[in-house]
Amino acid sequence: MLQLVLNLGLYGSGVLLIREAAIRWKKGYAAILLLGAAYGILEEGVALSTLYNPLANPVGKLGFYGHYLGVNWIWTAGILPVHMIFSVALPILLLGLALPQTNGKSLTISKRRIIALFIILGADVSGLFLLVFFGEHFWMGWHVFLSSLAAIALLILAAKYASSSIVYVRTNVPRISPLRIGIIAALFYTSVLFCEQLGIDRVPALVDMGFVLFIQGLFLFYIQRVIGRENNARHLIALTAGLVAPIATIGFIAQLYLPIVLVADLAFGLLIWKLMRNYSDSSKISGPSNL
Repeated sequence: MLQLVLNLGLYGSGVLLIREAAIRWKKGYAAILLLGAAYGILEEGVALSTLYNPLANPVGKLGFYGHYLGVNWIWTAGILPVHMIFSVALPILLLGLALPQTNGKSLTISKRRIIALFIILGADVSGLFLLVFFGEHFWMGWHVFLSSLAAIALLILAAKYASSSIVYVRTNVPRISPLRIGIIAALFYTSVLFCEQLGIDRVPALVDMGFVLFIQGLFLFYIQRVIGRENNARHLIALTAGLVAPIATIGFIAQLYLPIVLVADLAFGLLIWKLMRNYSDSSKISGPSNL
């Protein structure tokens, strides 16, 4: 229960603040992804230290393979896009698809609400940081800590001035079917995981990291050229479903002892089904450059 509350405070406040920033700055998904990377460093780096602690439980062998100057580089290359896409971009996209009337509209109009979100996020991050510090007895060191804060600041600055053309759909209409784009999306995360694990003790870590980044860049390059700006709602839904499917499957297998995980999976499946029905006539449009 405590973990659920902490996650809601961490992810919920983070997504709302990022969405609010993108709306106020009149930015699109390039800014959202950059802010998602900043959020990823805040959570996985400052709060949980998985970016730096070679003995962190979820990191496994990637804590030593690719660890340099206090950073688990291959793990970082793989986990930051998870937060950029899954933790931040997809919830914003799904909100726009489920409630199109909210597109471009602030959900946190008053300064009090924004301050409250920052307080919740700060308290959550501080609590997790102290939990790692006293519970796992790990301290990343001042040089890494300050570098993390500097990286977060630079990403926020880059997001504020980012050009929308960095992440922008290149075609007017989709060039492939929703089914095909869903399958390709499902291969994205599994390919990254496969590449990370395949390289361990087989190729130099720098080469493996290069492959991980190449796969992610290739996926973004391809999606921008096939998903289309118009009549693309079902393609966006299929993209979301495909991206989430492998993670949901892994989570289900890892928590077979806790059947309650099925509730979240079923809820997500129901949402995707209802959205597909709502957009069955392709008359409602929601391009990825819109909020």
